[in-house]
Amino acid sequence: MQYQNVLTEMDGDLLVVTLHWPERRNAMNHQMRVDLLDCVRRAETDEAVKAIVLTGHGDKAFCAGANIPELEQRTLVSEMGPSATLRKDLPTAIERLGKPTVAAINGYCFGAGLELAMGCTIRIASDNALLGQPEITLGQIPGSGGTQRLYRFVGLGWAMQLVLTGQRIDARTAAAIGLVTEVLPQAGLLPRARELARAMGSQAPMAFVAGRDAVLRSTETDLLTGIDYERKLYAICMATEDNREALKALAEKRPPEYKGR
Repeated sequence: MQYQNVLTEMDGDLLVVTLHWPERRNAMNHQMRVDLLDCVRRAETDEAVKAIVLTGHGDKAFCAGANIPELEQRTLVSEMGPSATLRKDLPTAIERLGKPTVAAINGYCFGAGLELAMGCTIRIASDNALLGQPEITLGQIPGSGGTQRLYRFVGLGWAMQLVLTGQRIDARTAAAIGLVTEVLPQAGLLPRARELARAMGSQAPMAFVAGRDAVLRSTETDLLTGIDYERKLYAICMATEDNREALKALAEKRPPEYKGR
């Protein structure tokens, strides 16, 4: 895959996707969104890819947020058009992808960068990371799902504080409130991201999607409705060939060989 500000590299069965605009601290522009959406959609249909790691070039920034010159061009009319739809769709496409994604947050992760990371299955951060939704300091609010996803991870109080103050939080605080799951030294960030991605990518594909969707549904519904949804997904998984293969492999004391059916 060849893109303008996105680098891709296969590491075995992992696809490592790197935001690459170092002179702008990997800021997110329209073309980067187009490229990222194309990249993950291609990866979803590529049988060689089992999982995806997303990170930023260098050790200073995952993504510093939206490209400011583009913000200056946006209007009420433009925000009802296809570019705005793309900004909304990208984190959701990653969130609903049929394959696991891990955001390896190295350094600055602001605005659109944090919204992208929140679409990933898991987020981990380097110990020098800073995270935030600073849009309010520009007279705006997050526009790619930030106001909606933050609450799911950090609760109402912290979502209000981050969105309405624009404050940055360090990696340790992000871990304490549930925005990231682990904090690591910079040198250990990508190895751990690869490890987590491989762990998820090695599972039965239908079970991964079912488990992820059941957890996501828990944020949208009441307990009993969610349990009923979980029950149906559990039944579907029980009827798969992969479930039978996992039980057989356990009895035979060998790794399972999943077929995704």
